[in-house]
Amino acid sequence: MIRVPLISALLLAALLSACDRSGGFPAPTGSERLSSAERIARDFLVTQEVLTNFQGVDERLRTECKRAGGSGAICSSYRISLINQGEAIRPGEGDWAIYFHSIRRSLRLLNRDDFTLEHIKGDLHRLTPTEAFTGIAEGETLAFDLLAEYWMQSESDFMPRLFVVDGAGKAHVIASTDSDSIEGLALPITSHHPENWKRTADDANTLATPASRYAAFSTRQPDGGESWRTRIIPRPQLLEVTGEPVRLRTGIAVDAGPLESRSLHAFRQRLEQLGLAPSGPGAYPVRVDIEPEAFREKVAGAYTLQTKARGARIIGRDQAGAFYGLQSLLALVDLRSQTLARVRVEDAPRFPHRGFSLDVGRNFHSKAVVLKLLDQMAAYKLNRFHFHLSDDEGWRLEIPGLSELTEVGARRCFDPGETRCLLPQLGSGPKSDNSGSGFFTVEDYIHIVRYAAARHIEVIPEFDMPAHARAAVVAMEARYRKLADESAQRAAEYRLIDPQDDTQYLSVQFYDDSYINPCIDSTYHFIGKLIREVQAMHRAAGAPLASWHFGGDEALNILAGNGFEDAPGSDPDKGDVASVKRQMPWSESPACQKLVPKGEVEDLGQLGAFFAKRVSRLVAEAGIPTLAAWSDGVKHIENAGEMLATKRNYANAWTPLFWGGGAESVRLADAGFGVVQSHADFLYFDMPYELDPKESGYYWASRSTDTRKAFSYAPLNTAQLAEISTDRDGRGWSAMSPAPEFEKSVQGIQGQLWSEVVRTDAQVEYMLFPRLLALAERAWHRAEWELPLAEGQNFSARTAAVDKASLDADWNGFAAALGNRELLKLDLSGIAYRIPVPGVVVEDGALKTALPYPGLPLEYFDGERWRELETSVSADAVWAVRARSADGRRTGRAAILRALPAANAQR
Repeated sequence: MIRVPLISALLLAALLSACDRSGGFPAPTGSERLSSAERIARDFLVTQEVLTNFQGVDERLRTECKRAGGSGAICSSYRISLINQGEAIRPGEGDWAIYFHSIRRSLRLLNRDDFTLEHIKGDLHRLTPTEAFTGIAEGETLAFDLLAEYWMQSESDFMPRLFVVDGAGKAHVIASTDSDSIEGLALPITSHHPENWKRTADDANTLATPASRYAAFSTRQPDGGESWRTRIIPRPQLLEVTGEPVRLRTGIAVDAGPLESRSLHAFRQRLEQLGLAPSGPGAYPVRVDIEPEAFREKVAGAYTLQTKARGARIIGRDQAGAFYGLQSLLALVDLRSQTLARVRVEDAPRFPHRGFSLDVGRNFHSKAVVLKLLDQMAAYKLNRFHFHLSDDEGWRLEIPGLSELTEVGARRCFDPGETRCLLPQLGSGPKSDNSGSGFFTVEDYIHIVRYAAARHIEVIPEFDMPAHARAAVVAMEARYRKLADESAQRAAEYRLIDPQDDTQYLSVQFYDDSYINPCIDSTYHFIGKLIREVQAMHRAAGAPLASWHFGGDEALNILAGNGFEDAPGSDPDKGDVASVKRQMPWSESPACQKLVPKGEVEDLGQLGAFFAKRVSRLVAEAGIPTLAAWSDGVKHIENAGEMLATKRNYANAWTPLFWGGGAESVRLADAGFGVVQSHADFLYFDMPYELDPKESGYYWASRSTDTRKAFSYAPLNTAQLAEISTDRDGRGWSAMSPAPEFEKSVQGIQGQLWSEVVRTDAQVEYMLFPRLLALAERAWHRAEWELPLAEGQNFSARTAAVDKASLDADWNGFAAALGNRELLKLDLSGIAYRIPVPGVVVEDGALKTALPYPGLPLEYFDGERWRELETSVSADAVWAVRARSADGRRTGRAAILRALPAANAQR
């Protein structure tokens, strides 16, 4: 037992915050007859903190890591503290155990022998008191020091909703942790060591501070003039300013006879959203025509636009072009002055695939946020919505005839047998109403597809397999058990495992039962059923299913007894690869072993290609022209045109560029795939905006991906990015350009949001915006600073081929339009975008501030309350500075200049 008579000021502030989140904890009374588990759930406060984040500073940690089997002997340590604010918990007072979530596999309990530690499934772990447990008195702290695989560099690594399970098997969430927020639950990463924000002792990154932000923002100040009024996002091919802006007195009236009624309705909804719907006879008139013959080049989505004093005219090459012309018209509106820029525009998209992928499998996100996302995709001319509808932690679409997929696979609760639901994961806790539970009905999905089609967006459904498929596996096992006594044949019809497969593995996400078996016919019965049912939904929506994405992500990243991120180009000497023998997936499956002598596969290493080929036949037989996968899923396909049955095939190339992602893209192109550039270090929007442990996000690919970094992405010549970016450790990397022919294989680019630490719809919006606008810019417009491909050209931090001044100027124009005009439109659309943390310095007694884009009001904290920041304020009076949203209704995270009084900082 660790006794803590005095609590530090830092811990006290965290505990007070935890009390605020939970509404306070009533003092127990003697008349209450609650079980020990119920009292723990009610009375215990919890904090979590990193102790040591890399083995270089603690030789004992390295030794313990090797002994516990940590991958590559890389481990960190952290502490879970449970502070008893109620009556004593006595030894032998009923059976109970504490369950907690950890994205890192916790290997060993370092500081006590009165509890046992067990890894249950995925991120779920359990602490159980032994006979040596002597109880915990009122006011005492139960501290668990844990050894964890790899490192913990962000406060968002810590998950909420710890829970206690009593002797009867009933789960009780610890009230102080029952929130999607981790404020007060996660203590600062640097509490125990000033360099715990680093991954290794020689990490070369720069921690975000008020001063470092100021240095970054102030060196690239957006254009202070008026050019932002004519800057369309995404930038068109040609724009000429033809006169002074036009005053919009009573909104905009559209005459769009040729435009499909559903698209016209969508546009009018957008006018209403922005307060630009016609409100009187003086509304600004806009005429829309569709004239394919007016365009020399046959590019889908091309349009022209001219805004004049007395009206505007849009000519689209097709329906999409006419719709995009209307979006550009709205982009020219300054809502504050109610003016419209007068310009002439000729425009067409650079890529046919301008996509975004949303993961609703790890954590569920509502139809409402999906529709909001589709609205913004349309506003900025993105046209592919990649819908990640299943993963290990959840199945999210109702499939007629397979009710278990949503009855079991879409719910999380505490059911050890998983007959009713999946086990809690990712901070969801055991309650039925949690971030991990939910699904889209058939009607919901039809509505989403129809809504997207009206905005010229194709919905691409993805059901990830054969890996990342635990929700489906568990659900179909529940179906099998339900039907086994009734009909063995019917029960096995959609079963996804070989019951005789004894392969031992642990997936990247620490599951040992998450893989669909590719060697059994029932797997393909299941996939065929999915295709038919989803295809019927698309038909009902009036938008035929054009693409099927089977996932294929991380299908071979399995280790015997260890899970890790299989990084191309990783360095074993740095511990990036586990020092254990790889085990072949399905190696003990009799069904798979039979395929080799039959000649269906040369060896079990070809099962990935075998699976892709069989899925392609099902997709082709359904009349769906396009098959898609993550690059992992087709890595063994050498010639897509010969090996796959589908007419068109593309792959998302996701590997970080500093790990060889550019070479991966070229390999896919050489194998005959269309390439959709999706590189994680630039286009994964679950990465944090900046290197600050308080900034939410995963960080295995990038410690910081702000809007400017996404803007600087060069989708054709990704090698040039080695000149202007670093790897995840802040170090330079190098790359070589492919031959010019590679450009023909690139179908487009796609941004991604994975949801492991994104539990709420508000967090979705925070992570996506405003980065989504930078994605749209690069998907639509080829910038002057993007270099042509010259085979064999080398790039690194030492080369100087990129015109950085041109890049800065381009960013400045984009940032000015974003800050002065577009953020207010996001506000009016109900988008809770990330408000940037200001850069702040004091020089010669004067307070200086900077933001990455203009137009946002600033305020400062004077020690008692927040006030509007004025140029005359004395630097001595400023404790912290923060920005507000463009509409002034929300505040961002503050830049702290000196420690805030805990009681006053919340005002």
